Amino acid sequence: MLAGAAPASAHVDVLPTTVVKGEATEFTVRVPTERDIPTTRLRIDVPEQITVYSLGETPRGWTATAIRGGDGRIRSIVFSGGRIAPERHADFTFLGTPFGEGEAVWAARQTYIDGKVKPWTGAPDAGESGETGPTEPGPAARVAIVADAGEAAALTPASSSGDDSGAAIWLGVIAIGISLLGVLAVGFLWSTRPARLPGDDSPPR
Repeated sequence: MLAGAAPASAHVDVLPTTVVKGEATEFTVRVPTERDIPTTRLRIDVPEQITVYSLGETPRGWTATAIRGGDGRIRSIVFSGGRIAPERHADFTFLGTPFGEGEAVWAARQTYIDGKVKPWTGAPDAGESGETGPTEPGPAARVAIVADAGEAAALTPASSSGDDSGAAIWLGVIAIGISLLGVLAVGFLWSTRPARLPGDDSPPR
């Protein structure tokens, strides 16, 4: 592959991918560097359906700048000043509240140290389409806005909670087993102790 070609599996993401209408949410913008040179800047546009009201702490060396529209709302956020090395990623956070329902699309523009800009502005379902070069459009991130937490849970991919629960059960079983072994060891030592230790008897007078 040519240096600088973007792998289809990596792109700018906004997490979580499913949020609840009217519920304050911490969003995370995950930015991987796909080329063999560092990322130096990212601009992400806030969808109309989401109101951003607070920017989070940035990774060391980075700053976050809010760009507001005429109505005072944050329309875009620019992260700049730092570097994301090749084959690494950085996370940037902010707080926002989603309104309405449906799909919110986050267009982003990723700038590399050579000045070339990768626009993540294509259709979210584009897949590999348009990801043939460092300046060709890639798929924008999208977030589903749903009416309630139940619907969000139904749409959210299965997490590792089941595996975590299983691991916790096994850890509990192991802990109980270790405790029982300890009790048995103490009982064994007690049962095999000498009936009378040397020196227990008082010397004859």
